[in-house]
Amino acid sequence: MAEQYDDTNRGAAFTPFPTQQMILQGKLNVEGADKKVMLVRDQTRDGKPIIEMYEKIGVFFDNDKKGNESAPDYSGPLGDDKRLAGWKKMKDGKPYMSFQISDKQQGQQSASSPLQEDSIPF
Repeated sequence: MAEQYDDTNRGAAFTPFPTQQMILQGKLNVEGADKKVMLVRDQTRDGKPIIEMYEKIGVFFDNDKKGNESAPDYSGPLGDDKRLAGWKKMKDGKPYMSFQISDKQQGQQSASSPLQEDSIPF
């Protein structure tokens, strides 16, 4: 039996599908807690139009690699006790980003400058 890959606390993001289009953003209050949300127009595999709702879970800031090329390109907080890290990558000539979640280190602070919207895609 083949060994199964463990992708716990890991992930990746890719260029949106041609059918996906961000249409709205805002907030949703769920039982007294405000959530930041985004709506994306898309379609099912059989072509039926849908709108998907996404909730913000974290934020990335540019990461100063300080000469360490293996350091993440972006990092930021994920909740109160986790850290989100992201690396820009290419596969088959297409950009994507890989993610890793780790415990926040004692005394670790977030970067001070937010990721600029005009820097995406990579």
